[in-house]
Amino acid sequence: MDVKLKVQGMHCTGCEANINDALVEIEGVIKVKADFKKGEVKVNFNEKKVSLDKIKEAIEEAGYKAEG
Repeated sequence: MDVKLKVQGMHCTGCEANINDALVEIEGVIKVKADFKKGEVKVNFNEKKVSLDKIKEAIEEAGYKAEG
């Protein structure tokens, strides 16, 4: 499943890396592409292994606000 989430709080490529690192560690997440300029993250994941809520929770634990 592919999903695009709006993310508040990203200001630089370091923020993109923080989100990428937080999400790729989750079992079931296949691909992550954060873009601070657009304020969004695209995530491809296996919904049988991980829920969208878990992905949002990981983004928030990394210090950002996920919407969508």
